[in-house]
Amino acid sequence: MKDKLINIAANYDSYTLEIKQKLIDILKEYGYSYYDGFCEEAELNITIGGDGAFLRGVRESNFSRIPFIGINTGTLGFYPEITPENMESFIHDYKEGKFSVTNVNLIESEIITSGQAEKIYAVNDIILKRKDMKTIHLDVYIASNHLEKISGDGLIISSPLGSSAYNKSAGGSLVYPSLKTLQLTPLSPIISNAYRCLDCSIIVPPEFEITLYPEGKNDYFFALSADGEMYEYDEIECVHFRTSKRIIKRLSTGTFNYWNVIKEKFL
Repeated sequence: MKDKLINIAANYDSYTLEIKQKLIDILKEYGYSYYDGFCEEAELNITIGGDGAFLRGVRESNFSRIPFIGINTGTLGFYPEITPENMESFIHDYKEGKFSVTNVNLIESEIITSGQAEKIYAVNDIILKRKDMKTIHLDVYIASNHLEKISGDGLIISSPLGSSAYNKSAGGSLVYPSLKTLQLTPLSPIISNAYRCLDCSIIVPPEFEITLYPEGKNDYFFALSADGEMYEYDEIECVHFRTSKRIIKRLSTGTFNYWNVIKEKFL
C-alpha cells in the first residue's frame, strides 16, 4: 500500500466532474495524491455520484478490501454520506483519523448449470427472471426445507443495505444495515386457484441458505442482475444464495444516519 494515495471513481456528468476537480485540489492541499480509477496500492476508495457510482466502483475494484466512501452528487444516496460542501472537513477528519470502518457482508450466489458452478457477488441485490421475461416458476427452499413455489415475474434477493432499493419498490421490508440477513421478495407473484405462494417478502438469518429450483424446462434460462450487472444462463439446475463471508469495508465519519436518510428520501 502506498501512503497518501487515494482512488477516485466518478461519474462523467459535468457537475460531478466539477466536484471531482475540487476534491483533487483538496487532496493535494492535504498532501495526498490520487489515482483515477482503482489502484491496489491505495489506502482509500472515494466514489463521486450516487448509489450507482458507489456500487459500480465496488464492482470495478472486484470488491476490494480497501475502504470505500462516497461523495453524493446524485439524487438518491444511501451509500455516499459526504456532501460536496463537506469534502474538505471530511479530508481533514480522515487525515486526523476521525473515522470508523464497518464490514459489509456481500450476497453470494452460486449458479449451478449442467456440471458447472459459478459464484457471483453483490452488495445491494440480485434479481432473477426468465430471459424471455415470461412467467417464471421456482421452487423455494430455505435451509434445505421446501417452503413454496413462486410463479410470477421473478424475485429479488437483497441485503439489508439493498432493502431500500428495488426491494422496497416491490413491497419488501426495510432492514437496518447492521443486521446480517437476506430478504427474498417475489416480483408480481400470481395468487390464484392454480398458483399459491406467499405474497410478502421473507427475511432469513445469515446461517440459512436460500435455494431456488426451476420447475420446468422452460424456466431453465435465466437472466440475473447483480447490482445492475447482467448475466445470462442456460440449463440452470439450481441457484444458491447465502450471506457471504466475503466483505467490503465501508468508511464512515459518523455523519450518516439511516433513519434521517429514509425520512429524507421517502417521506
